[in-house]
Amino acid sequence: MKHHPLLKICLNFSAVILLLALIITPFYFAKNFSQVAGVKSQSPYLVVSQVEKFPGMTLTQDAASFQISFTKQGASQAYLGVLIVNNPTNEPKKYSLQESSTNNNVFFGEDLQNQLTQISMPPQTSVPVSILSSDSPFLSQTVQFTIQSQ
Repeated sequence: MKHHPLLKICLNFSAVILLLALIITPFYFAKNFSQVAGVKSQSPYLVVSQVEKFPGMTLTQDAASFQISFTKQGASQAYLGVLIVNNPTNEPKKYSLQESSTNNNVFFGEDLQNQLTQISMPPQTSVPVSILSSDSPFLSQTVQFTIQSQ
């Protein structure tokens, strides 16, 4: 069987094209994935729920509005680190909590003596959100609040 030079050239050309495709394809997908990750990091904040650590507590979220329902064990009770707010941006941001219900106190941090409703966060950091329940006689309570970025 005689080898044709034209067949050899076509096979070599096909091998080079296949090799280039195998080298370039991962770079193409990596570029597209980094663009998607860039879009996610442009959000003003990310919230991580820790509600499952507290018995009898449920979280409902609608965009930047949060509603946490819980059953108290005593007269007045603190729930520390219910949510974690992250600053995913590369610049410092200011955040504030706007509470709709007045029965309970929602604040940044875990210090009961210093209940902050506004905070300035450095880039790539996080802060817990805590709740101090009122001393009302009702065991089932609901806290409604929003987190705003300034």
